[in-house]
Amino acid sequence: MLRISMFPDHCLILADNSELDRAVASKLLELVEKAIAERGACSLALAGGRTPRGAYRLLGQDAFRRQIAWDRVELFWSDERSVPPEHPDSNYRMALESLVAHLDMRPEAIHRILGEAEPDTAASLYAKE
Repeated sequence: MLRISMFPDHCLILADNSELDRAVASKLLELVEKAIAERGACSLALAGGRTPRGAYRLLGQDAFRRQIAWDRVELFWSDERSVPPEHPDSNYRMALESLVAHLDMRPEAIHRILGEAEPDTAASLYAKE
């Protein structure tokens, strides 16, 4: 049994990672739709690591993908490892393969961190982005 607190006013108790993935994907869908309705666009910062991969896969599937106006979304990364984008440890690569490759997004709306650059340089460039 998984226990998570992803909502400010309550905690969810979920049976397994599959339920967690669906809960996260559903909440992201809700938040992206709300941002687009209120502001006409949404900036979404993607997390790295293994945990969000299942939710990203769901968001990339028809059932979720068709509900989001991806042409109004800008994707950013909240973290990246100091590796090139094709490296197995790259958070960009994980998000690209599990989500981004399944979306019809403008390339200029995808803002990756240059993990292959020296960390201070990559951080400075991303701050400007």
